[in-house]
Parts: sequence; structure tokens; C-alpha cells
Amino acid sequence: MMATLAMLFNGTLIKMRGEKNSRHHRIHIHAWRDDDNVYVFDVKTRRVIRKTGKFTRDEIIHVQSFIAKHEAELLANWRLLNQDNATWFKITP
Repeated sequence: MMATLAMLFNGTLIKMRGEKNSRHHRIHIHAWRDDDNVYVFDVKTRRVIRKTGKFTRDEIIHVQSFIAKHEAELLANWRLLNQDNATWFKITP
């Protein structure tokens, strides 16, 4: 399940997927502008680890700033999304 945690000012969606019983090695988010423009960011380092399409430099910086400001909430949602019957929560940008 891909949870939409937040929507940034430019319409970019911040999403996270629960990966129960998976060996995910990096806590990450998906910054989703549309189906053709999706960047994946490592939450701890804030670096882009995968990309499809093109984000502007300003969009990348905006997502990285969001991660820095809301890291604790993102980590909490990661834990919740990987538990049985846990409810994740939205983040206000």
C-alpha cells in the first residue's frame, strides 16, 4: 500500500509504502509529481536514490527541506506502515 503522507505547495505528493516482511535497507519516500516524474529520497541522507523523469533543482531542494523538517514524523510513519494493523498519519507541510 502506498500512503500519501503530504502534498507540497506545488502539488508534489509525498508517499511511503509499507513493506511488511521485506528487507528494505533504506527508509525512503517517494516524491510524486505525476506518473512520469517520481523521485525517491533516502530519509536519513535526504539524497535522491532513484528517479524517473525530471524535477527542477528547486523542487529537489523543497523536498529535501520537507524531509529535514519532518524527519521524526516520516520515521514514525515508516514504523507504522511496517506493522500489522497500524494506522499511519498525514503530515502538514
